[in-house]
Amino acid sequence: MKTKINRRSWVKSGTTLVGAGLLGSFASAGAPPDNTITNNIFNVKNFGATGKRDDKATMAIRAAVEACTTAGGGTVYVPPGDYTVGTIQLKDNVTLHLEAGANFFLSQDRDDFIQGTRTMIFAENATNISVTGRGTLDGLAQYEFIEMRGVDPEIVEEIEIAREAGIDMRRYYRTGMQTYMFILNNCTNILLRDISVIHSPLWNIRLNDCDRVFVRGIYIYSDLEKGVNADGIDICSSRNVTISDSVIITADDSIVLKTPLRRGQEKATTTENIVVTNCVLSSSSTPLMIGTETHADVRHVIFSNCTIRNSNKGFGINVQDGATVSDVLISNLTIETNRRHWNWWGSAELCKFILKKREDSSRLGKIRDIVIENIISHTRGTSTIKGHQDQPLENIRMTNVQIFMNPEDAIDKRATHALEIENIQGLKIRDLSVRWSQDQVENKWQSALVLKSVSDFEVLYFSGRQGSRDTNYPAILLDNVSEGIIGESRATNGCGTFIRLIGDKTQKITLRNNNTNKAKEDISYGNAKLKGAIEVK
Repeated sequence: MKTKINRRSWVKSGTTLVGAGLLGSFASAGAPPDNTITNNIFNVKNFGATGKRDDKATMAIRAAVEACTTAGGGTVYVPPGDYTVGTIQLKDNVTLHLEAGANFFLSQDRDDFIQGTRTMIFAENATNISVTGRGTLDGLAQYEFIEMRGVDPEIVEEIEIAREAGIDMRRYYRTGMQTYMFILNNCTNILLRDISVIHSPLWNIRLNDCDRVFVRGIYIYSDLEKGVNADGIDICSSRNVTISDSVIITADDSIVLKTPLRRGQEKATTTENIVVTNCVLSSSSTPLMIGTETHADVRHVIFSNCTIRNSNKGFGINVQDGATVSDVLISNLTIETNRRHWNWWGSAELCKFILKKREDSSRLGKIRDIVIENIISHTRGTSTIKGHQDQPLENIRMTNVQIFMNPEDAIDKRATHALEIENIQGLKIRDLSVRWSQDQVENKWQSALVLKSVSDFEVLYFSGRQGSRDTNYPAILLDNVSEGIIGESRATNGCGTFIRLIGDKTQKITLRNNNTNKAKEDISYGNAKLKGAIEVK
């Protein structure tokens, strides 16, 4: 079944070998510059696959993979056609190449799956594996729209707001095959390139304890309304992962970093050295997410140069299991958010950071050393960065962030402030602007920036006002804050009170070179004692 040919005989062979798409793959992979293709090519049709959807192809493709493995590695080639498949297990040095026009459809027969895998593409303890080409893997996800079965503890408040607003409390649940599209366990040197992965019943791509993973130019899609739990790429306890130049549209998180405690593990391992760049993302939950499963640290992460559209949130960090999330750079993003169905996590905000215990017995983790810069965000919800009263977030920096607050496109209104920051030690904000819609003003809108229980902070070059010109809310609300500076900042047209101080613990605040010409009132105080907490320069 092994074929080794030159380019002339390649062109003459219509069923056994590949065309320009695979030649391009070889060229980019560093093929020799002469006219001889030295790779081992294993065409699945030579092993019994017909390319007809009604004919099962699982065993034929497995046989091609096995032959490729026996030969020491090579390429399992899938020509154009429709293939119904269960689990395909990749092994060392195997590339699975789906030519343009090749479609894998998830089998609905449980006997086509390797016991315990629940996935279309599977690998374990494998090295040098790839899935490439412009073919498509289709999970044929199925759903039903029924009454809510139980209350999600992460969105208790949001569910109650929806009930009070008279929202239909039905939602989508999965039916049919409960499978993933990719599960790769303990694998090294992985390449996923150019493929399309659509309609996954569960997570599209799950990386468990993998190292050196390269994801380039892929397309992932799940229905933005129906696709519950159909995450795009879940990076679980993995290292040295790059994702670039991809379009990912998913109902659940598009790209999420986790450190779960997997079955049989006594201790989770870290997720680190992760780069996501040059992607277009949409999500009914969170396009760029860290957490919630955080049993080991997540560190050295870059999210950059992405466009986020029609999403329920921009980015988030949610630590619940005692780990530390640190050294994260989030930069150069354009974000547009819209409210999704009530069952999704998110309220059309720019970001949400939260630190808490999953259970009373859980350890309390940390979030520290986070940089957020160069963000343009058209949002509809209150963005929050919140630590825990017993463990503040540490060293959080925001630079050149523009927030355009628009009215919510839902009847269950949630938004109050534009940006609310709480329980932080070491906060630096520079060049933050908040602009509120003038075409439609929400009754719940309040302050542009709220700092609560924040110490050691700087807010420089802020510009903004309260949400509604006709309310008494300040542009900036300082609540139990200490040792901070607000400087070189500007009240915009329609500002009532620029800064208001409340909280008995508020102290040692310096105001420096602020332009409040467009504010009706520079400063207001919750009580007379707070006048001594401030120094104006």
